[in-house]
Amino acid sequence: MRTMLSTFLALLIDRPASHFWRRAAATALWAVAALATLPAAAQTPPFPGGPVTLIVPYAAGGLTDNLARALGQRLAERWGQPVIVDNRAGGGTVIGTAAAARAPADGKTLLVTSFGFTTNPFMMSHLPYKQSALEPLAMIAVAPAILFVHPSVPADDVPSLVKYIRTSGKPFSFASSGNGSSPHIGAELFASQIGVSIVHVPYKGNGPGLNDLIGGQVQGMFDSKAALAFVKAGKLKALGISSLKPSTLAPDLKPIAQSGVPELANFATASWFGVLVPEGTPKPIQSRLHADIRAVLDTPDMREAIDRAGVEPLPMTQAEFAAYLKSEAERWGPVIRDKNIRAD
Repeated sequence: MRTMLSTFLALLIDRPASHFWRRAAATALWAVAALATLPAAAQTPPFPGGPVTLIVPYAAGGLTDNLARALGQRLAERWGQPVIVDNRAGGGTVIGTAAAARAPADGKTLLVTSFGFTTNPFMMSHLPYKQSALEPLAMIAVAPAILFVHPSVPADDVPSLVKYIRTSGKPFSFASSGNGSSPHIGAELFASQIGVSIVHVPYKGNGPGLNDLIGGQVQGMFDSKAALAFVKAGKLKALGISSLKPSTLAPDLKPIAQSGVPELANFATASWFGVLVPEGTPKPIQSRLHADIRAVLDTPDMREAIDRAGVEPLPMTQAEFAAYLKSEAERWGPVIRDKNIRAD
């Protein structure tokens, strides 16, 4: 393009014309030549203008980390720039979340996080960051939980389980992946809505809790679709899923909210996975980041990665994601306070 413009301007100079036009053409030609000699570093780099870091407040290899890596890989391909996943596990997600809250608000540091972001303020009295220090950017996916019980429990659906828990005269035990975890708070919400108390048995992760459920040491647990393999083997029973509507994760399972138990008509619990940015990140940058993340989430290979992870994509606008997080806080705050739940 510069060559064509130079040729045109040279012809213009050679044409009989006024002194004014010859000088104007010569000035324009000089400007084009000067632009061509600018070093590459002086030219504006493509968005986002450098490497981007995805802070994940969980250990490598977990569900949130896997989703972050799948997202990061595809964003790097879209931007043509590095996207680095930085695992900052510890403190019940506090360490990584605090690091993201302190990061520059320039769009080059994002937080990929989950359920604990909305519940930690109710379970921890002194957080090293303000909740408002991070702004909702984009929802990635959700994972409603499945209600599993040991085969010895005399219930084959949610109504019969509720009746058994209410009338057995014995405490019903729920396993979870730890105090304050999504399975723990979900079980407490379930118990609260049907008006009973449960025995909560926390474990260090889902795996140990699931093993004891299979072994009959505990009676129930909210867990992911991966545990459905034990239902097929006859080692567990699946009674319902914790979404308000039927879920593609387990289409044969009726939502607990539609089980016919009036007290559970609004029962829902799910782990969510989303992206946040430091407060004050310019709105045009947020809009571009959101658009690029949504575009990546809509690609077939990213949808395949989400499906492999056992979660459901849940596209949202930024405003919808912010409203969702607000509703999560309103849902879980009273349960956490009422049961005096504290994180490990």
